[in-house]
Amino acid sequence: MWCAVSVDARLNVNVALNRPSYQASTYSNAYGTYRAANANDGNRGTHVVHGPCANTRSETNPWWAVDLGVPSYVHSVNFTNRENFCAYIRYNTMGEVNFG
Repeated sequence: MWCAVSVDARLNVNVALNRPSYQASTYSNAYGTYRAANANDGNRGTHVVHGPCANTRSETNPWWAVDLGVPSYVHSVNFTNRENFCAYIRYNTMGEVNFG
């Protein structure tokens, strides 16, 4: 689960903002449905309920993707983890992002 994603190009502009986004599956519970678009809608909230965040169902290789629309030079990709419960974004020893 991640609450915010920004893909920064030149001049630190978030080129992923409100672009079409997709994820392996969509998790729903009594609090809501956690769609892929929640990650790049501009809402920087990190609370799972009040954010809201994007979240896939429990699966072996979850993924999230965004269509930037045009080829772009990407300066950085920033993932913001949710503030409550357990951390779902982890980094390995090579600095790569792992989910789960």
